[in-house]
Amino acid sequence: MSVPTAEFRAYQIGRLPRTGAVADGVSDSARAPRNRLARDELVAADAVARADELGIRVVRVGGSRDAAAVTALVEEHFADLL
Repeated sequence: MSVPTAEFRAYQIGRLPRTGAVADGVSDSARAPRNRLARDELVAADAVARADELGIRVVRVGGSRDAAAVTALVEEHFADLL
């Protein structure tokens, strides 16, 4: 399972227009992106906790690995099945 780091989510919100977009009718458009970021952090933390309980490998994605490194990690993980 892959999960983005809090830093990577914050980076995305600052760089990708769709990640910071706020729906029409939101009562506090300045607070909405912060609330979504906080919610995403809670969901990610819960997913990591459940994965750890089940012995599922968690890969934290934060931009420290390039695509080739992530591919190598996935290949190594699934090597017995490939």
